[in-house]
This record gives sequence, structure tokens and C-alpha cells, in this order.
Amino acid sequence: MIKIGDRVTLFRNITREGVVVDLKEAASKTWFVGGVASTKLFATVRFDEDENLHEFPVSDLMRLE
Repeated sequence: MIKIGDRVTLFRNITREGVVVDLKEAASKTWFVGGVASTKLFATVRFDEDENLHEFPVSDLMRLE
């Protein structure tokens, strides 16, 4: 589980490393036969090479140790 303050990288570009500064939940708009899908979790990341904030789904991030 990714938490605020964790060092992370992107699965698709592992050369970019940064720190999670915020987590947000967003309602899913997907409907299934059994009901609505659960909420999606998004992380706001501040990368080391620039001070801009970027938002990614948590499923696109990998925690660094």
C-alpha cells in the first residue's frame, strides 16, 4: 500500500523517482451487473528532477525501498 511520504517510481518509466505528497479517492463511473465498481485511488507525486506536482493512479506507481 502506498502512503503519503513514500518514495515511488512509475512502472512505465522507472528513471523518474519522487515522493507522494497527497492521496485522493475518485468515484468510479463504471457499472457492472452486480453494481458500481469501487472508488479509484490517485496519488499526487513531486518528482526529484522538477518541483511540479503530477497526479497518477496508484496502480501506475511502484514503491521504492
